[in-house]
Amino acid sequence: MLAGLIGAALLATSVALVHSSVFGARHVRVSGAPNVSTSSVVAVAGLRGDPPLVDLDAAAIAARVERLPWVLTAAVRIVWPSTVAIHISERIPVAAVVLVGTRSSYAVCDVTGRVLEIVPNRPASLPLVALAGAGDGADRPGEPGSSLPVKDRLQLQVAAEMPESLVQATTEVASTGLGAVVELTNHLTAIIGDAAGLSQKFVSLATVLAHGHLSGIGSIDLRVSASPVLIPEGSS
Repeated sequence: MLAGLIGAALLATSVALVHSSVFGARHVRVSGAPNVSTSSVVAVAGLRGDPPLVDLDAAAIAARVERLPWVLTAAVRIVWPSTVAIHISERIPVAAVVLVGTRSSYAVCDVTGRVLEIVPNRPASLPLVALAGAGDGADRPGEPGSSLPVKDRLQLQVAAEMPESLVQATTEVASTGLGAVVELTNHLTAIIGDAAGLSQKFVSLATVLAHGHLSGIGSIDLRVSASPVLIPEGSS
């Protein structure tokens, strides 16, 4: 009888102990996330207040962290007695989209169309993407964490493959009846077409810009990636 009472008391004490702050998430280690604050990760993960480790679900924590705009994936480890380690793989920004109706605000997006953040100035390293129908505000980017329409993914794919050396030579990436086009600062239009062979298309474009005779040329057709065609100004 006495042994049973002692055993029950020890069990109750043990249960109370593992559910106490002694074995709580007193230490949260966040790695791999230069664009995500530790405080925001702790908040969205539900780790404020040192919750007991025994009550935590690593998969559920990861799913909550992956809702943050910059987060692509999150790997969570619960390390006894008092640590939660969260390793984040961030999304890669590939383009800036101007916000219609603002003087100078841009949505920074990844290749899937995820809005990562809103910034007051266009990042110099990112191509500017024009959205289909953006003139009437219909496709205006939403808040960070939202996504652009699927129909605008082609422009983002083109922006993602654009060499950084060409970014400053472009004014925007847009979508037309010919597919994606890149408007250049020298008033030329590079017709990209679909997403096939983007890397080779940009190699061909760089070669034409560096060595081609472009006087009187209005556009460069790169839809056949290895065989660019120079189209005179005024041609239909």
